[in-house]
Amino acid sequence: SICGVTAISAVAPAIAATQAEVAVAVANVVAFGSFGMLLYPHVAAALFPQSDSQSIGLFLGLAVHDTAQVMGCAASYAEQYTDTAVVAAAAVAKLTRNVFLAAV
Repeated sequence: SICGVTAISAVAPAIAATQAEVAVAVANVVAFGSFGMLLYPHVAAALFPQSDSQSIGLFLGLAVHDTAQVMGCAASYAEQYTDTAVVAAAAVAKLTRNVFLAAV
């Protein structure tokens, strides 16, 4: 998956998705992303050494599908674990994924 809500919005007309299908897809991305914003900072802290900011940022940037939620998740990690480099790494990971939407 490249992205969340942006990808749904971009692809929906091409696959003739109904409004109900788009609404369900968007609701799922938002619900799971919100859950991830709360959970993934702690998962990252458990999985990676705290000194590995780039891997943590990459994990957060790839684990959550919506751009705003990725940034919220990374900011949450940065505040809880005092590591602001994670925000930059997560932003690069997520925005790189967004660039690939141009192919869609």
